[in-house]
Amino acid sequence: MNISTRWLREWVSPDVSDLELSEKLTMAGLEVDQIAPVAPPFEGLVVGHVVSCSKHPNADKLSLCEVDIGIGENLQIICGAPNVRQDLKVAVATVGSVLPNKLKIKRAKLRGVESNGMLCSESEMGVSDSHEGIIELDANSKIGDDVRSVLDLDDQIIELDITPNRGDCFSVLGVAREVCVNYDLSLPNINFKAEQKGNISFKSMVSNPKECPKYLTRIIEGVDNNASTPEWMAQKLLRASQQLHSPIVDITNYVLLELGQPMHAFDLSKINGSINVRSAKKNEKLELLNGQNVTLSEDTLVIADEKSAIAMAGVIGGMGTSTLENSTEILLESAFFEPVAIAGVARSYGLHTDASLRFERGVDFNMAHQAMERATELVLEICGGTASGINETIDSKSLPKLEPIKISIEKISKVLGFDLDSSWVESKFKFLDFDFKNNKDHSWSITPPSFRYDIRIPADIIEELARLYGYDKIPVQRLTIDSNISKALQAQIRQNDFSNVLVNRSYKEVITYSFISHEMHDLVDPNSKKILLQNPISDDMALMRSSLWPGLIHSAKSNIRRGHINLRFFEMGLCFSGLKVEDQVQKVAGIISGNRYDSQWGAKDQEVDFFDAKSDVEALLNLSKNDFIFEAAEHPALQLGQTAKIMKGKNQIGWIGALSPKLQKKLSMPKAFLFELTLSEIEQGKTPSYESFSALQASQRDIAIVVSNEVTSDELIHSIQSMKQDDLIDVNLFDVYEGEHIEQGSKSVALNLTYQSKEVTLTDEQLAEKVSKIVGHLETKFAAKLR
Repeated sequence: MNISTRWLREWVSPDVSDLELSEKLTMAGLEVDQIAPVAPPFEGLVVGHVVSCSKHPNADKLSLCEVDIGIGENLQIICGAPNVRQDLKVAVATVGSVLPNKLKIKRAKLRGVESNGMLCSESEMGVSDSHEGIIELDANSKIGDDVRSVLDLDDQIIELDITPNRGDCFSVLGVAREVCVNYDLSLPNINFKAEQKGNISFKSMVSNPKECPKYLTRIIEGVDNNASTPEWMAQKLLRASQQLHSPIVDITNYVLLELGQPMHAFDLSKINGSINVRSAKKNEKLELLNGQNVTLSEDTLVIADEKSAIAMAGVIGGMGTSTLENSTEILLESAFFEPVAIAGVARSYGLHTDASLRFERGVDFNMAHQAMERATELVLEICGGTASGINETIDSKSLPKLEPIKISIEKISKVLGFDLDSSWVESKFKFLDFDFKNNKDHSWSITPPSFRYDIRIPADIIEELARLYGYDKIPVQRLTIDSNISKALQAQIRQNDFSNVLVNRSYKEVITYSFISHEMHDLVDPNSKKILLQNPISDDMALMRSSLWPGLIHSAKSNIRRGHINLRFFEMGLCFSGLKVEDQVQKVAGIISGNRYDSQWGAKDQEVDFFDAKSDVEALLNLSKNDFIFEAAEHPALQLGQTAKIMKGKNQIGWIGALSPKLQKKLSMPKAFLFELTLSEIEQGKTPSYESFSALQASQRDIAIVVSNEVTSDELIHSIQSMKQDDLIDVNLFDVYEGEHIEQGSKSVALNLTYQSKEVTLTDEQLAEKVSKIVGHLETKFAAKLR
């Protein structure tokens, strides 16, 4: 929000420079992005009066002007502006003047005629980009006065970056309150009262009082909307980045900037009957003031007459009832709309208005009446007319409740870490407009003012005191904490350990949003429950994620599009299957794509495959020293035949597989492999214990067995390991064969068995006996045959 320091100082003017004032606001929490003068520096420009204006004798488009600047004799100045004329007050750059573009004015001849200065446009003065003609000054401007002073060009514009919780500061009044509380100054009393001579009443009703607890209207008849907006008002509006319209619209915009209360003016002659504040009807249409035609959704609050909707409540008015130059009867509206009812409405229609910005953050529900009186005063002053009484529709039960907040000086000191004086605290309560009373237990009961929506709990009050004390003045103290340090389980694997494993395998960690689109949910995890957000940032972030894969796929796709084709990404984060705490599961997931190694001259490129991803998953699982099994399965996001579910006993703990060709085509992705594991199932390992090394030689035996194609090598290995045979330290697969000499539907699996005793060297007879027991076990369990 832009605010003029001149306008601000009309409300409150501390004895400090504008720069010091902006620094104070920043330290108080209202960040000043920049402060700059209305116009850049220039010198030598004075007010002149065009005494005469005639055509240049040698140029059709130039004018020969005699200009009086109050020095006793007129200056002859040649001007090419189309709007120069006799009796005009102008800005004259005399000989020797320096303009903002560093141009120094000199005496010169134009087409054989001498010119002693220059008549300036707004662009040449750096005031605006307008260069269609010279600037026309007020007819009452004194000849010879400095133009900077006449146009108040030394005024400073403060650009504020206001946080969403401080909706009360989107006005001159709101910023003035902040200045007062920071400099211990008193704010002038606000008591506007317009002259009421009319007696026309207007019927309005509110069908949805929860969303619109207060709705005020007033009729003003006999207005002249052809009147000019006063220079003082136009200047303030333009310096606040507001465009000028008709005087009626300019007045409502002025009140919005001054008091923070959005208002609207209807042309009364265009309203059919009474007004009703209601929800839109199904497929109801409305042409907006910006020319946009919209179909209203049924949850949109509208202002309607007896025929149709005429405005979108708290957002924007309708074209059909807008005030025009010939409007003579107007209906002023000032209302309070519940922030939740307005939040997101403007964005859903692709709109962003000053009214919605303020209503979404919360408008002072006690300001509507004062804003109506202020707007009426200005209308009567500028446009004339006769004002009738205010028509009020108020539902007190639906207005926000201001609940007392109890807090003590001990609580304040404990949270801040240093002591504050009680008298200082109470003085700040007064300047903040807090209604407080002292309790018997040396605490306060504080009721915040109606304009402070961000003060609801004790922590909010403590934050106010801290920022007013000065964040830069808070003493630095050594942190002390009362903590009960619990014992760490040695068998527990830290998340950092899992991260290190993946980083050491060339993965890079990514952090993505917990919100995903409906499309990605349906593509990646269609069988999971959809957890919808009530007020999503955008349509692409409408659901809580049930898997980490959507974010990883998006990150991979973004990098591949920029030429980073060899990638290994992983992420750790929460996934959601419901709203309860137990429905939030911490997972680790990864994606790989591209080549196994970077391109080099000594070897051909090798694309990553399923087993690259599987080895990375096994590296994670090996940390826990538990038994896990990969079983072939089907997943809607993964390719059939290259998908496996990861089992821990009878519990499924994750998935691994290739991205399905359907998703590759839909997402324009190359071949990629994904995995995902539930962290709680793999972070519980075994307590480390010392185990001595064997100094004796290890012995190896190979066996080849024929089993059904349906039996996996993983099942064979885990079955052998489950025997827990003495001295067996490793089992490895080294060959699978199907073909000649092997029955159809069967396969030959070759396994390597490694034995090593810590006590004696094993004999051939002992090894043969152990191997025989394993073969017998496999024959019994899998109907295996030794080749």
